[in-house]
Amino acid sequence: MKEEILDLKLKGYCCSQILMEMGLKRMEKENLDLIFAMAGLCDGAKSGRICGILSAGICLLYLADPKEAEMGLAEDLTDWFEDAFGSTECSELVGEHPLSKVEKCSMMLEDSFQKIEELLEWD
Repeated sequence: MKEEILDLKLKGYCCSQILMEMGLKRMEKENLDLIFAMAGLCDGAKSGRICGILSAGICLLYLADPKEAEMGLAEDLTDWFEDAFGSTECSELVGEHPLSKVEKCSMMLEDSFQKIEELLEWD
C-alpha cells in the first residue's frame, strides 16, 4: 500500500485524490472526473479545515455502500479518525512544517484506507 500511495503522490495527487483512487481501484472502477473533483478536498478543503483524507473517506463510503454509510459507517469513520489522530482538522494534524505533512499524511492515508476496508468488509 505504501508503494501505491507513493506512486500516486508522484503523479501529483493529493491525499483526497489518492484515497479515492485507491478505493475506485479496489472496486474495479475508474472515474477520472471524480479524482479531479477530489482536489477540492485537498489541504482541508483548501482552508485547513476537515482533513481531505477523512472527507474523501466519507465520500468513498457513500460511493461503495450508500445505505451502510448513511446507517453509521460515516460516523464510525469520523469517530475512529479523531480518536486515532487527535483531530479532524488538517491544520491541527499537519501543522506548518512541510515534512510533517509528507510523513503524517502518508501514515494517515494508509491507516485510514485500512479502516475503510474494515468498515466495508473488503477482504
